Amino acid sequence: MTLLVNVIANAQCDFKINNRPDGNTIKYFNPKPVIRQSNYEVGAAIYKNETTNKFMVGLSVLFVGIKPMDVTGDLTIQNTSQKSIVLKLINSNQIKMNGRNLTVALFELDNLSTKILKSNSLKTLFFKMNGNIYGATVTENKSILINELNCL
Repeated sequence: MTLLVNVIANAQCDFKINNRPDGNTIKYFNPKPVIRQSNYEVGAAIYKNETTNKFMVGLSVLFVGIKPMDVTGDLTIQNTSQKSIVLKLINSNQIKMNGRNLTVALFELDNLSTKILKSNSLKTLFFKMNGNIYGATVTENKSILINELNCL
């Protein structure tokens, strides 16, 4: 019975590993949708730099009816705790994936933010693109960051 439980738990921790040319090893998850708006969708995932032991939140913004933009500001996360989290933008890049325009942005987690996100579900995400605020209430995969942080 214990073997079956371990196999099921490990199957939920389906992360990828990227050994970068700069010597850093990154463990990451494929983003899962958390927000769906009429002209964009937002996915979220955890990244961990194994070399520096730093965690990051990755946002993927899929553009449906608007021109692709870079994320240009911090990420504000409201969760089920009493504390909102503001994460600093590390970088933002536009890419084309499967013929669709996508922006990928990374935000660094500090120790306190990591601790909060390990045990509290997402409520809202807000970020800036071209000086405007985007984001909304998280409608699906609310516990994605809890699950992924606990896997790593």
